[in-house]
Amino acid sequence: RGVAPPSYKSMTEAVRRRSGPHQTMRREGRRAAYAETPFHWTLNATTPRHGDRPFEIVHADHTELDIELVDSQSGVNLGRPWATICTDAYSRRILSVVLVFDSPSYRSCMLALRELVERHNRFPESMVVDGGNEFESVYFETLLARYRCTKKSRPPGAPRFGSVCERLFGTTNSEIVHTLVGNTQIVRRPRIAVGKELPARQAVWSLPDLSQYLCTWAYEIYDARPHPALGQSPREAFEKAMERTGNRSGRIVPYDNDFRI
Repeated sequence: RGVAPPSYKSMTEAVRRRSGPHQTMRREGRRAAYAETPFHWTLNATTPRHGDRPFEIVHADHTELDIELVDSQSGVNLGRPWATICTDAYSRRILSVVLVFDSPSYRSCMLALRELVERHNRFPESMVVDGGNEFESVYFETLLARYRCTKKSRPPGAPRFGSVCERLFGTTNSEIVHTLVGNTQIVRRPRIAVGKELPARQAVWSLPDLSQYLCTWAYEIYDARPHPALGQSPREAFEKAMERTGNRSGRIVPYDNDFRI
């Protein structure tokens, strides 16, 4: 056709211009392309919001902490615990944190909500959760329906929708867990993780002690420290928003025997 073939350099430049989320999705799939999609750097009418007041949107999620624990009496290694955290999307305040050895289940969800109501006598208006089976259980969904709470499921493979909770998990590990004896950072480099340096042999913390330590950090230290996204502490943001938006006494849930049952 009389068309001059492109040089190798021109071809590679054309391929480079085509690179991006669409090309990655065609080559490696939707999850790989998700990491290349742009962030929301500015607010506009279509930007996802994090609520207008406390308890309007609450994120709940689980994470396996990077530390090995032992039995408080026998000293036998019991493995790594799971933390369930509920955090307020508006004020970034940690509303409840629960530590258990069981893998995420409806029991973890119920314990976290019980802790939340015991501390604040409130129930969320909507909860943002992932697609885990524990959030699809009859017990969990019945409890939300009983207290008129809307469940919002994050899209699968889209962790940015839960960035409020996901970022908090990283902060918890870096500021608390990774400073304790028995943390599992060393196993990320298996060539040097040998002998007495293994976390299972270094472990000294028990579940009750770590739970008390983690709660002290979440409810007293993190809660009173200025948050970079707020310009004030989560506690201050929470209290000022409650004064501005009203007490909403109709949403109060007493922590009594009826609620526990």
